[in-house]
Amino acid sequence: MAPVAPLSEPGVGKDGNPLAGYHGGYFFLRDVDDNYRLYIQGRAHIDFYSYAGPGVSETTLKPTVFLRRARPELSGEFFHRWWFMIAGDFGATAIDNPKGTNETSAAPPGTLPTAATAHYNAAETVKLSAAPTDVFLNFRAADWLNIQTGQFDAPFTMENRTSEKWGTPFMERSLTVRDVAVPTQKQIGVMAWGQAFDVFNYAVGLFDGDGQNRPNVDADGDVFARAYVMPLSNRTDALKNLEIGASVRYGKRDKNWTNYDVPALTTQGQYTFWNPIYTSSQGQTHIIYAGSQRGAAFEARVPFWLVDFTTEATYIDKNTREALEGFQTSPSPRFGGLRGYSYYIEAGFWPLGNRDINGLPGVQPMPHVDFSKPDPVTPGRALQLLVKWEQVRLNYSSARHVGTPDPQNIDGDIKVDAFSLGANYWLTKHLRVTINYVLNLFPDSEPVKASPAGGPAQTASQRAQAPANQLASGVNDDARSNDHVLHEILARAAVAF
Repeated sequence: MAPVAPLSEPGVGKDGNPLAGYHGGYFFLRDVDDNYRLYIQGRAHIDFYSYAGPGVSETTLKPTVFLRRARPELSGEFFHRWWFMIAGDFGATAIDNPKGTNETSAAPPGTLPTAATAHYNAAETVKLSAAPTDVFLNFRAADWLNIQTGQFDAPFTMENRTSEKWGTPFMERSLTVRDVAVPTQKQIGVMAWGQAFDVFNYAVGLFDGDGQNRPNVDADGDVFARAYVMPLSNRTDALKNLEIGASVRYGKRDKNWTNYDVPALTTQGQYTFWNPIYTSSQGQTHIIYAGSQRGAAFEARVPFWLVDFTTEATYIDKNTREALEGFQTSPSPRFGGLRGYSYYIEAGFWPLGNRDINGLPGVQPMPHVDFSKPDPVTPGRALQLLVKWEQVRLNYSSARHVGTPDPQNIDGDIKVDAFSLGANYWLTKHLRVTINYVLNLFPDSEPVKASPAGGPAQTASQRAQAPANQLASGVNDDARSNDHVLHEILARAAVAF
């Protein structure tokens, strides 16, 4: 009779490492042969918003504490070549709009949308909902070739490929990225990505182009591509992570099938300063994507000593059409476009602890426990101080290609500047406290209609509005006519693992 092989030590795999526990920042479970691994992950963000400025107290922008995100995540790997993730958000959201449109026209001035998808549904009643976020499968053929399919952050700009779970320095992505470059953030599709020679990194994919949790509405899609180089990766100091890159995107929207609105434009505190729905001479009018959608972006990050300098710039040219409320799929009287540029310049300083404690921006590696790397004896702590300047310069023209503008059109420039200060403190890699101050500037903004008669009124030179510009006449006419600013004080307590 053949001898019976001895059982392995309980709780230990054949490689001598534990079958369950915590290592390298992950809680894990695995089989004795190490062919199957599960990672128990998640994130929760509890946010505080407060606002100030002339006339702001008369708007609906009030101090509030709310659950921004509660996202359980389950990920894993098979045979060290296949990865998956299944994640969904529970929180104060507005994603339950059955029309799939932005209904901000019905909202009082300064309505606060609190969803990750607030761009779509800024005026929807805030409610507790759940929706898939990152759901994908990834196959690694080699370091330089991975194939990923599902729903995930689109490969366009560095900040869009930086998860708010770990690495976004401010509580929300910049105006440049979240309002202009990739308002939808996530896309459904397939992507090839990888790294070559420890220097060159790329990602290119074909996507539906319609955004998070929205199936393709026509036969068209979008191509997104991003590439960056780290030419000093062989150094041993902070400059090894110097990075320069660029992104491009191109797609189309079929005018006969696409019926969802262009996303609203919002501040970091979710105040809507430009709405894609307006009251024309014929009634409520929607601005909808139609035709070609183009974009390009540049990125650079220079880490030196305890300081980071980061900048990104993007240009978009997105064709549109207009349709009356209830007739979004009917023939449109005019075809135009939204085009322009935006950029930000940011500096960060690490006076305490481990810089880049949660990894590099723009990088989203697959979760993986490496037992050859020991955990630190004491938890890591870090403090990051931030300052940022950003500008948005867009132009909307409703009949650039076909038709005549409505007499009560909202054609014209959209100009916004923002100056931000921030501080992040990590008690450990998994616990983070953030505070942000944002000064939003809306140069020469005016109310749509003058108060009193003969006073300032909005023109095509500026279509963005400060909160007081949206007040009803007679509430605070001085602020309504002369206000151009919004102060935002934001804070977050975050846990991520």
